[in-house]
Amino acid sequence: MNNLSIGAVYTPYKWAKFAIERYDLFDDWIAGKTIFDPTMGEGHLLAALVQYGFERGYAPGNLPIQRLFGAELNTAAYTRALEKFAHAYDADMRTNFINSDIMALGESFDVVFGNPPWCNFVDLPAEYREPAKKWFIEYDLVDNPQALLLGGSRMDIAALVIQKCIYRNLVPGGKAVFFLPLSLFLNDAHARFRQFKIYDSVYSLRSVYDFENLEVFAHISTRYGLACFQKQSTQSESIPWYLFGKDTWTEHRGAAREIGGSLLISSDTDGSINIPKIQVSPDAKPRQGINPCGAIGVFVFDKYEEMDTLRCRVNDIYLLPKKYVYPLITKNNFKQSALPAKWVLLPYNDKTGKPLTPSELDNAPLLRDYLRQFRDILINRKGTLIQAYIQRGIWWALLGVGKYNFQKYKIVWEAYGKASFRPQLFAGVWQANQSLQAFIPCAEESKAESLLAQLSDPAIEQYLLSSKMAGTMSWAQPGRISSILDFTESEKSH
Repeated sequence: MNNLSIGAVYTPYKWAKFAIERYDLFDDWIAGKTIFDPTMGEGHLLAALVQYGFERGYAPGNLPIQRLFGAELNTAAYTRALEKFAHAYDADMRTNFINSDIMALGESFDVVFGNPPWCNFVDLPAEYREPAKKWFIEYDLVDNPQALLLGGSRMDIAALVIQKCIYRNLVPGGKAVFFLPLSLFLNDAHARFRQFKIYDSVYSLRSVYDFENLEVFAHISTRYGLACFQKQSTQSESIPWYLFGKDTWTEHRGAAREIGGSLLISSDTDGSINIPKIQVSPDAKPRQGINPCGAIGVFVFDKYEEMDTLRCRVNDIYLLPKKYVYPLITKNNFKQSALPAKWVLLPYNDKTGKPLTPSELDNAPLLRDYLRQFRDILINRKGTLIQAYIQRGIWWALLGVGKYNFQKYKIVWEAYGKASFRPQLFAGVWQANQSLQAFIPCAEESKAESLLAQLSDPAIEQYLLSSKMAGTMSWAQPGRISSILDFTESEKSH
């Protein structure tokens, strides 16, 4: 008995029927093709084919139910699928349905039709995460397990299921239709998936239906849609991308700027998007804001008062050296307020950008004594990267801090949950706030102002809108802005 359930999202009949009609799945089935659901749950998608046949006037005995196949890891869901087909269609599916993880199956089918689990690697159940590491490597999605602890931690298990099914469970030339999170096409974490190949075996993305503004799956906030792939088919440079509006589907075009790049969605028939390329120096790399790794209450303050030239009081309680307390940018600083409403403690050397050494910390007794009060909280922070500092004895470190934090100028923008791009120049020691904001450091005011003017080009906002990430956490994160920057500025400009 396997009770494991990973990211289960069940498909309403209305939308299963939509997929069946859009991609001619019923006609494929009736014409003699086998159809396989690799993560069938209670069998909703396969049952939808039978129900659709009834609506088309077929009698139960005239439908090729024995050409339907499915796999399901969860034993209770698998049992209900068997019962559904036995009671509703008088069909014994015990040889067609298997209670197993799709990762263990090697049989091939003409058509794969599924709705795989939607779950980032980092959010998988602990007992499934370890075997999943080797599968992500085996199916050519990452090179090593370490990649899954860094940017790859946001890679969705759906990418693995799709990649594996196309490689192992689909006949050459076969068609695969999946409901899936659109992050597979739009987010940086899935660049390897968007190469649309497994080793030397290629496949292509034929089209996508974007369910933006449609509630297909109740209470799911993830962007999602429906996509069709074909095995051993060359990828087109321009991919039909359908959006729903005014009671009809309109065809747009999706295109990647480079192999593996995020798809950009254009209303132009050729998929073209005007994207400026901005030349910058190598040290102008976009950065995310500081990250206290869950210890906001230790490092971030709501009140600040100067006591003298060397000391400040924060939150009406703690005395700290002024040199380690910096104004933290909030959303109001992008609007009406030029004054800080929050402050952040950075126990760092502002010349090297590195955490204070134990001896440097001892030379700042006010700071040392403050941090020691919260030592247990700081040592118990979660995450591989912060734990690497903690294991070296630097338990007061944060992430997202370097020499770039102490440059004289920063071009900062709101990177999370927005639909407009409004970069702003902050002079002095202002700090950007976690993933909510991103910034480019600048040492010279003239270069900062010139770069700000280029980043304010409306074409950049249009580029971001074409990525279909408006309103999400991936709106204008550093990687998305880096893709429009050319870091080969000539020596003459230095």
